[in-house]
Amino acid sequence: MAQWWKENADRVAEAIDTAERISGHQILVRVGPLGRHPARVADKFAIRYPQASLVFCVDPKRRVFEVRWSSSLQLDSNQATASVQEHLRAHDLPRAITALAALLPHQEEGEELPDIIEETD
Repeated sequence: MAQWWKENADRVAEAIDTAERISGHQILVRVGPLGRHPARVADKFAIRYPQASLVFCVDPKRRVFEVRWSSSLQLDSNQATASVQEHLRAHDLPRAITALAALLPHQEEGEELPDIIEETD
């Protein structure tokens, strides 16, 4: 994985833990190649983990990000996109996680997922 990910992994894990504790929602970060069709990869990954309210897909080598949220959240798409856009442009994934999680309605915690899943292919 790229040096950028190695330098930020701990901050990302901390941001996830904090956001999950505050919101009660499951947040999942998938780290690995997104290929030529990052949106498709992110869609498939989000479908694989429907219990996650937020899914961030990160390709650290290309510094590409894709974000998906559960359709049950009824988030305003423009507001959600605006909340993360600046942070992702700055490659500040922890702040993007925190900003988007702040828009989530509070809920009781559910099934625990891993915070970060690293995939190499």
